[in-house]
Amino acid sequence: MTNYQRFIIATALATYLLIVVGAVVRVTGSGLGCPDWPLCHGRLLPPLEMTAILEYSHRTIAALASLLILSVMAWTWLFKREDRRLSLPAAIVPLLLIVQIGLGAITVLLELPPSIVLVHLVFAMTILGLLVWMSVAAGPPVPVTDILPALRRFSRLGYPALGLSFLLVVTGAYVRASGATWACAGFPLCNGELAPFGQPLVDTHLLHRLTAILVGAHLLATAAIAWQLRHAVPEFRSASIALAASVVIQLLVGIAAVSMQVPTVLRGLHVAGAAAVWAMTVLLVALYVTRMRGAGAAAEAVAVAKTETPAEQPRLRMGALALAYLGLTKPSIISLLLITTLAAMLVAAQGMPPLLLVVATLLGGALSAGAANTFNCYIDRDIDQLMGRTSLRPIPSGAISPRHALVFGVVLTVLSTATLGFFANWLAATLAFIGLLYYVFVYTCWLKRSTPSNIVIGGAAGAVPPLVGWAAVTGEVGLLAVYLFAVIFFWTPPHFWALALLIRREYEKARIPMLPIVRGEAETRQQILIYSLWLVVFTLSVVIFQEVGVFYLTAAVLLGGLFIYHATRLLREATLSAARGLFRFSIVYLALLFAALVVDRWKFV
Repeated sequence: MTNYQRFIIATALATYLLIVVGAVVRVTGSGLGCPDWPLCHGRLLPPLEMTAILEYSHRTIAALASLLILSVMAWTWLFKREDRRLSLPAAIVPLLLIVQIGLGAITVLLELPPSIVLVHLVFAMTILGLLVWMSVAAGPPVPVTDILPALRRFSRLGYPALGLSFLLVVTGAYVRASGATWACAGFPLCNGELAPFGQPLVDTHLLHRLTAILVGAHLLATAAIAWQLRHAVPEFRSASIALAASVVIQLLVGIAAVSMQVPTVLRGLHVAGAAAVWAMTVLLVALYVTRMRGAGAAAEAVAVAKTETPAEQPRLRMGALALAYLGLTKPSIISLLLITTLAAMLVAAQGMPPLLLVVATLLGGALSAGAANTFNCYIDRDIDQLMGRTSLRPIPSGAISPRHALVFGVVLTVLSTATLGFFANWLAATLAFIGLLYYVFVYTCWLKRSTPSNIVIGGAAGAVPPLVGWAAVTGEVGLLAVYLFAVIFFWTPPHFWALALLIRREYEKARIPMLPIVRGEAETRQQILIYSLWLVVFTLSVVIFQEVGVFYLTAAVLLGGLFIYHATRLLREATLSAARGLFRFSIVYLALLFAALVVDRWKFV
């Protein structure tokens, strides 16, 4: 381990300590122990009062952590700026830190507004995650040619785990900010009842409980997969144990907090546990990315060549078979669709919809998307086996037979339609079913193999989730819902064409007429920039209808500028690195744009 890595780790630990102390300050009510900023009661040193000392300690640690963070970023830009895996976080973290310091000052001067406290914690978690990522990325790539197929299994749960663990942090922070922490007493019952829906604070609290259970199960499954790979990746041994232990302890602390009278300071451990869960999840995914980086295209070709034929593979155990069926649904894709669905629901309700409705809509949407992806795997099984990226999917690898996959898709379709119809409304169920049919028959069966405009027209299927979410809340499709549909429609081509540039050779082997193959990479890069400009213009045009406010407009301008920057860079440099940068940013862009719209329209309870 280099000194550079050690310094990043020390900075990450200081940031973690800052989050923990901040949680203690919050739960003890010491946030206004120093009512002014940057002084404390008008002086440099605080008075000898517990609340003032706690708040001042938080500020002192914040100052130390900030100096360490700025030092890491300076070190990176002076000596590591050629490594984009490090220079990109090094560019983002200082901006986040500036905003974070400003939020801290606003929190004090405006007497702890709940919304600012929530955003303050989210920014802190983001900085912590980026520091953990950098600590792993700073190490050299490790060749993993012989274990590439095994590592690829981890991505099915690992990447979604990253988003889910952050979602868990956000829901927990919102529970605290909204005052819903003590809305439910007891566990597993809530105020003596199983599910007393109907009260905003209770619904908010129950939503966090349900999220914690589901996300906790997913994270434990992710840790289990990493544990199975501990012989191939030694670092997975301790990291998987740390993640599993963090999840279990976090759940137990949460249960204890609502079930018995625990000391106030100990309740701060719940935030400490959340930060630990998030950091360990980032660590596992970063280790995976680093190990995958050590394998080149030749290693992947060798791994695919060694893949056993379906007839030679042993019968899968129940757990492996369940993961194979999960793989048919492509959960990493579903997670982004659910984000857009939830955002549409929150915007439509301008607050928190009933918890049962949220759960039913997200579950029904996940089942619908999973069914569509399963049918896609069934139809494309002939070309999936030709591409290294898809050759390890359940059908071409022989884990699941085509007939069983088809039956699984039908079952998911029925469950999705019934869930949305009975627990939301039949308009939402119908829209989800139409989106499924469009994706399967219009895109997969017709457009994908016949025209380079496949993703332009077929991308409409991926834009349906916001319509489903809006319809579930309001029973109709409003103007803003159509706008959200159109945003995703314009976003899809540059997002997918960037991916097509990265895996062009695989599409060529499968004879899929993607735009880079039919019209060339230069034309594709030009089209990406054109669609990116149209996307940004469209995201700003909604202001004309007075449907959004200044916060959304500001976010759309900033995010749109970064999107155009990446598209322009791709056109100018014409490198795979630029294409990869645009592809990754496009995912973050869509999530943040929808989040900005929610914040703009949503008043905290």
